[in-house]
Amino acid sequence: GAIAVNAQRVDMSLLITQAVTEFDERLEKSRLTPITSLPKEPVRVMVDGRLMWRVFDNLLGNICKYAQPETRVYISEDIVGDKVIVTFKNISRYALNISSEELMERFVRGDSSRHTEGSGLGLSICKSIIKKLEGQIGVESELGKGSTFWFEMKAPQ
Repeated sequence: GAIAVNAQRVDMSLLITQAVTEFDERLEKSRLTPITSLPKEPVRVMVDGRLMWRVFDNLLGNICKYAQPETRVYISEDIVGDKVIVTFKNISRYALNISSEELMERFVRGDSSRHTEGSGLGLSICKSIIKKLEGQIGVESELGKGSTFWFEMKAPQ
């Protein structure tokens, strides 16, 4: 609850590109192909770049750990009205056997059979950061179709 925020006007597409580039090696090792879809023009949002990196690190880290190998991972940024929506889509190697709401809680992992590293805090941390930045975050998952993690932020006028 005591997260210090140093919000500045930054280009969300640049943050996404930097994060995906930083994860290139891990994505390749996990046999995942990232596909990005970003607006042609920069979209500036008021965020703390350090905190946004933590969100990207957690979401991309989870994708590297839990996505089905030999699949594509889609990362997109869309502008809808006065909102910027960033979406991460992948096909999970495990069936998520809990609700989307539970998945975002502390110390929860999507499937008890997972044996990878992690504390179950990543998505909860993302949720806390996005809320602190006055945005919204969510997850949708459908067996056989994959998981979609998204967050939206207000784009300054």
